[in-house]
Amino acid sequence: MLGLDGFPHRVIGPELTPRLWELARGGGRAPDGGVTDLPSSTDPGFCSLLTGCKPATHGVLTTSWRFAQLPEWAGAQTPRVPAIFDACRAAGVRTAAIVADDRGLLCTGSADRRWPPDGVIPPGTSLDTHGYPVNAAVLPRLLDAIADSSLAFVFGHLNEADTIGHDHGPESEAARACYRATDQVVGVVLDALVKSWADTIVVIVSDHDMQPRTTLPPVDPMSGSADGGWDAYIPDGGSALIHLKPGVDPEQAGAALGRIDGVETWVRSNDAVVIAGLKPGRMAAAPRYSTGGFHGAPITARTVALVGGGHPRVGRIAAAIAGRRPHLADWAPTLAPLLGIDLGRVDGRDMLR
Repeated sequence: MLGLDGFPHRVIGPELTPRLWELARGGGRAPDGGVTDLPSSTDPGFCSLLTGCKPATHGVLTTSWRFAQLPEWAGAQTPRVPAIFDACRAAGVRTAAIVADDRGLLCTGSADRRWPPDGVIPPGTSLDTHGYPVNAAVLPRLLDAIADSSLAFVFGHLNEADTIGHDHGPESEAARACYRATDQVVGVVLDALVKSWADTIVVIVSDHDMQPRTTLPPVDPMSGSADGGWDAYIPDGGSALIHLKPGVDPEQAGAALGRIDGVETWVRSNDAVVIAGLKPGRMAAAPRYSTGGFHGAPITARTVALVGGGHPRVGRIAAAIAGRRPHLADWAPTLAPLLGIDLGRVDGRDMLR
């Protein structure tokens, strides 16, 4: 399984990303991409992918933990439920997690093989402008894991598309060059799997899409004279976690949110928190903003969803994602029976059932 951070579904095609395109042609793809929850950002998305649970269950509600210590009502910093790596370890199934962003992928601690080791980036590693290992630094570790025949599940994470999207915008020439280069890295990984292709399932996903930053004004849920029943909010790009005052009906608060200029939708997280999803181009008012692009909104909740490989189950998974958009939380429950593990109670569905 490869997680391409911030990689847009819409750019996958024969010219820009030929290896991804050919993988999908030989296996399958979700025509409209997969889907994730609001906020459509890294930490909630990857925690859903690797636990099989949605944010209300795994507890990681926002990526804004990276920028400040948040109050308890904003959720957890680490998942409250086991991840696929935990279930594999309990069953004696060996796994690897080779990731460029170990600060956000908070579910990988039980992997038998892990890079960066203990979440600490080794000195001398080439980093991008946000301080994450570049794809070229991740690739050799990923190839080493693929070559280890004792590993039944290998998860790799490539981050550069997310960084370039934030810095330059997802439609920029720099971003397109990054998409092309990421596709080439994926090609190297696929070539390394040739000898074991008949027994391999390759899943390629992203955690969220990206949208360009615009000149539209930020949305501040605390501004205005109307009292919607909330007393605080936490921005996450194109969405915001809204904290309700005690006793406030979430439905009434949601209706009040819907009357704010720039709010497209809202969802209930729990009795004390609702999540506002903003219209395209709108960001929640925050202390800092991306210079190029951002995520978090309903429009960026579309994910990459591709499957390939020579394993007999590939065709059935391909048919499933072609007929119904997969949620990020659906992937772990689908792969678990093939690995011979039990995830316990999850929110996602086994797409082969």
